[in-house]
Amino acid sequence: MAAPPDASVLRAPGMTHLLAVVLCCFSGFALLLPVSPTWAVAGGADEFGAGLVTAVLMAATVLSQLRVRAVLRRVGWPRTLTLGALLLGLPAPLQALSDTLPAILATTALRGAGFGILTVCGSTAVAALAPRGRQGAAIGVYGLAIALPQVVLTPAAPWLVDTFALPAIIACGALPVLALPLTPALGRAVAAHDASHTPRDGAPRATPTPTVLRRIRQPLCVLLLVTAGGGAVLTFAPQFTPDPTTAAACLLTLTATAAAGRWACGILADRVPPRPIGVALLLAACAGLALTAAGVAAPATAPALLAGALLLGAAYGGLQSVTLVQAFRQAGPDNRHTTSVAWNIGYDSGTGLGSLALGLAAQTATFATGFATLSAVMGAATLAVLLTTPRPAPSTTPPIGGRPSTPADEDCDQPGP
Repeated sequence: MAAPPDASVLRAPGMTHLLAVVLCCFSGFALLLPVSPTWAVAGGADEFGAGLVTAVLMAATVLSQLRVRAVLRRVGWPRTLTLGALLLGLPAPLQALSDTLPAILATTALRGAGFGILTVCGSTAVAALAPRGRQGAAIGVYGLAIALPQVVLTPAAPWLVDTFALPAIIACGALPVLALPLTPALGRAVAAHDASHTPRDGAPRATPTPTVLRRIRQPLCVLLLVTAGGGAVLTFAPQFTPDPTTAAACLLTLTATAAAGRWACGILADRVPPRPIGVALLLAACAGLALTAAGVAAPATAPALLAGALLLGAAYGGLQSVTLVQAFRQAGPDNRHTTSVAWNIGYDSGTGLGSLALGLAAQTATFATGFATLSAVMGAATLAVLLTTPRPAPSTTPPIGGRPSTPADEDCDQPGP
């Protein structure tokens, strides 16, 4: 039976533990996302080297995400979550010991492995723990918990770098270890849910991975593109803005609107077909990147940069919730883990590729050229989505949570954002 539309998702067993773990772990991640590349530049790296830091972080994340299912089967949910928190947090103090690029890349790779474990476990857990009929709201609250550390810590990074010694800031990236007292309880809650939903005959019901990926390929492509734009801004804001104040303002605008977008669009996706929401957000991302390109062009214009960050942030956050809701619904409830891995790989690949591409553009041309190119690609993607004829999902794939089909579900079960 579906939960009432106004039922609080926070009352679901395990949800408060999940949100607390996410807040601790993503605090350490958000703090170092712009600071580690700056630490590399302080050690003598160029723009490509700075972009490589984020690219290695995301590459290690993706590689570890592919192994999460095997780790879960071997050691279980509680130990897997504990391992992720340790890998994400403990290398940060080690990174503070050296500003050489190889040392930064090595510790970044370890942090990426932990981040990969936590992202897959987190999105799988929220899909499992969400009340029936409230999956969008649960994903929205989960996204808000992820985004809040970025709202507070990422915009503060330029000010922190300008005020405190870089090694001290980087050592604070050990914040994920604060989640260790909570990971066993969260792990037990998810494991108990999985046990209660295992088929009585023990027969696997999951769809083959290639089939699942075909069902969700368009939301994943949209996600990759929007995270490329967002990741580029988050990584290079201190470099392409004229001063630390403008950099902090851009990051605050981007992260605050992303947090609001993730929460609001998650709730909206329970009530409105996500396809038109997704198209509107794609257009916002295209316009935001174009304004950022105009603002970066010398002399840098703060109003254009802030307007671009506002539009891009709304799309960056909103599309994360919309694409995750779509992916879970299109894939079906028996394919949560495969969907979670694929979605997180799309997110992290986009972040890494966007940072690497903008770093290359800055080295060979200008930041403005890089953002203009990203805007053009986003525009082409929007046109492709609008021209795509939606195809119905297989009749054997019910909406996530098993609630009765609604017009919103029917739209969500089509390819497209």
